Amino acid sequence: MKLDPLKTKRLIADFRLFFVLLLVMAVLTILSPRFLKLDNLSNVLWSVCLIGIMCSGAIYSPITGGIDLSVASMAALSGIIANVLMNKAGIPWVPALLLTLVFGALIGYINGIVTTRFRVPAFIVTMAAKTYLFGLAMLVSNGDQITIMQPKGFLAIGVGKFLGLPIPIYIMVVLIIASHVLLKHTVFGRQAIAVGANEVSARLSGVDPDRVRVIVYVLSAVAATVAGIVMASLTQQAYAANAGGYELDVITAIVVGGTSLMGGSGSVAGALIGAVMVGFINNGLNLLNMPSAFHPLVTGIVILLALRLNQGISLPGFLKLGRKA
Repeated sequence: MKLDPLKTKRLIADFRLFFVLLLVMAVLTILSPRFLKLDNLSNVLWSVCLIGIMCSGAIYSPITGGIDLSVASMAALSGIIANVLMNKAGIPWVPALLLTLVFGALIGYINGIVTTRFRVPAFIVTMAAKTYLFGLAMLVSNGDQITIMQPKGFLAIGVGKFLGLPIPIYIMVVLIIASHVLLKHTVFGRQAIAVGANEVSARLSGVDPDRVRVIVYVLSAVAATVAGIVMASLTQQAYAANAGGYELDVITAIVVGGTSLMGGSGSVAGALIGAVMVGFINNGLNLLNMPSAFHPLVTGIVILLALRLNQGISLPGFLKLGRKA
């Protein structure tokens, strides 16, 4: 049976990132036999869920040519606010969480308005948001690490299971699917890609780039808020640095997943695979008992290799893939 070179090339291109993920898993399995044990993979899933939930909303900012560096601080503050509303203000946990989501949407709206109306680069706006949200979290919590032991309905979000799987996995899957549909099968998704690819052309086509970007930052903040609620429920704790460093994991997952930071392209499914890859790498370093000082170095090298493999795999003859610089 003769292979169709074009179909083979497309097949490899479509599943390229998945092949890279399998390669990472194979290497980690060889280095540490404990990697493939069920309890270890279950632990990895918990961390991947948080990154995946954040990615479901944060992916839209780079697609439009921006970036959101405030997702980690937003997540940490969300847990603190939820606790204040539930256990100090006495508001039932469901309305309390809805109010927390509204607060997150408001922060995203502010980020979007400052970025679009005042023409301040998204990097600066969200970096400032990261700082003042952390400060607000410190203020509301008095700098303390808060233990959350109630209500039970809230705690079930992070530690509960349904059909044998943790509830956070269902939350992540629902948000990832919803985000994929929004990006690939709605007018808004096409508008977001158009704005990132060429804002002038998008405007001439009747798209309002400012409106699109405001919605983008609202989506990012709301997803971060959901992740913060899940994190607070899972760890039963809330404090200002609870999600420290997660913004880098989210950006890494999005970029490794094939989304361009220059805008105009992106893949929600790719971001999810990128999140899994980041989780596997972090877990593998812990299993190998590698000193924490070396984690950023090793992670950076692996990510660069993953990016190179995702961009192009050298194959002989007509199967050679890769994008020209």
